[in-house]
Amino acid sequence: SSPHPRGSSGLSAMAEASVGRALRDGALEGEHAAALSLKDSLSCPYGASVFAHFLHGLAANVSAGRSPARGLVLIGFDRSPSFYVDLLKSGGLDSDGSTGKWFRVLDCYSDPLGWKERLSSSLQGDGDTSVHELRTVVRDVRDVSKLYSLVLDLGRGMVGEGKCRFAVAIDSVSTLLRHASLPSVASLISNLRAHNQISTIFWLMHSDLHESRG
Repeated sequence: SSPHPRGSSGLSAMAEASVGRALRDGALEGEHAAALSLKDSLSCPYGASVFAHFLHGLAANVSAGRSPARGLVLIGFDRSPSFYVDLLKSGGLDSDGSTGKWFRVLDCYSDPLGWKERLSSSLQGDGDTSVHELRTVVRDVRDVSKLYSLVLDLGRGMVGEGKCRFAVAIDSVSTLLRHASLPSVASLISNLRAHNQISTIFWLMHSDLHESRG
């Protein structure tokens, strides 16, 4: 789907610009990271396209130095790392081959429970060398504490451990909730927001999957 779903997303141009600025600017130093939850449903199924649109916009700002964030970590559950690399390339963000300096994918899509690793000595999911260099494969997404540590490792690997900051995107929280408890996922997001090197965090949620029953 198009990374620019302006008409179908239901967002006005003004609202879209406001959200884009909030993600770009993040929180002030000493504050919790700016946070945005994107929700869709069967009646409004545009969340993935809207997520991709804002991810692309934030990536453009990070790569051009227009954001306090100097790196972007994507936790990808719903789509492959190659999808996101192609998304950035389609927008001209890898024309100089610099993506590896500011973008990393925590790959929770290719082998989320470690089954492929047990069946084969190697995971060949993405043959593209550029994708391989950008991703870190997670083989047990149930270990939320490990996810948190990996996000910080990837972010610091790009920006260092000083005052430089990075942004985080999660696609999607709904898929993580299939494998981990609600309290642990809520704690993950809260801890990421509270970390002083994270300026912005946003995530996609499929709201129909989380409606209360009673």
